[in-house]
Amino acid sequence: MPSEKVSLATIAYEAQVSQATVSKVLNGRSGVSEITRKRVESLLTEYGYKKPLATTKTSQTIELIMTEVSNNGTMAMIQETTAYAKNFSIGITCSCVGSSADDRYAEAVSSCLRGAIDRNPLGVILLLHHLSAEDKALLNSRDIPYVIIDPIGQVDEDTLGVGIDNWTSGLVVAEYLLSLGHTRIGIITGPDDAQSSQARLSGYMSALRTHGVSVKPDLIKPGDYLPDKAFHAACELLDLPEDERPTAIFAFNDLSAVSVYRAARARHILLPDELSVVGFDNVYPSSYVYPALTTVTQPFDRMAQRAIDLILDARADRSMQHYSILPTQLEIRQSCAAPRA
Repeated sequence: MPSEKVSLATIAYEAQVSQATVSKVLNGRSGVSEITRKRVESLLTEYGYKKPLATTKTSQTIELIMTEVSNNGTMAMIQETTAYAKNFSIGITCSCVGSSADDRYAEAVSSCLRGAIDRNPLGVILLLHHLSAEDKALLNSRDIPYVIIDPIGQVDEDTLGVGIDNWTSGLVVAEYLLSLGHTRIGIITGPDDAQSSQARLSGYMSALRTHGVSVKPDLIKPGDYLPDKAFHAACELLDLPEDERPTAIFAFNDLSAVSVYRAARARHILLPDELSVVGFDNVYPSSYVYPALTTVTQPFDRMAQRAIDLILDARADRSMQHYSILPTQLEIRQSCAAPRA
């Protein structure tokens, strides 16, 4: 049915709610249960209903929405997006939705996006492990450009995204450790639903298979890019019998690598003499720990610049490459050495 023939009364009648409730949903307001909101949004989508934002003036801001703020790359993205946005007199608004493992994660994401819609920004940058089809439709319905950092799976041709070559990064780290003579390499991953973690693990495993080194499942431990779970994983790896214990550990971010240092120190294991460690991100404090951490440098500056450029290009209806994959670089420092004979 054409949108001009659809009234709020029609939507309200079919959803069995008041017109005021439909108005709240349409404008992204709070005070509506999640079940009711989804029912109303489904009808709005079915009828192709669109209404101008309550605030028609576009705010000269970009929303940066992430799971949490910590030294796992999110702080670097805040710093780089803020610095680049200044060139255009654009402000950055940051919001956190919490861990994707939380039962209320989906609700938190939706609520955060509705708050962003109320502010009517130039665009939204998403540092999230997952964005539902409903959330994408919500942003699309208001014509607000959004960019996904490290999107999961196959990227639709209409999706704006910026990522890094996580698969090659995992392969390069494994190749480096293998070249030093390591064959028992422990892994501390990121969250199960993080595309970045899955790709790094796949690249690592590919390198091992190429060199005829068997992949040992008991040397792969789950992490979440945060220190507590990484410390627990490191303890499990380092408490294996000495002839099974890894001689090197590849942690999928620097924050997890620092937890490996802590676990090794508690067990009087010397770095890098008895254990080599590689991180990922090249953020503080990777260059200041002792020994200085070998890690993979993420190009946070280029990622931030590309994400903002995509939003500005979309606003100006300029043609663009919708999805960019940027290279990384292995920063070799002092945390790795050949394993003891």
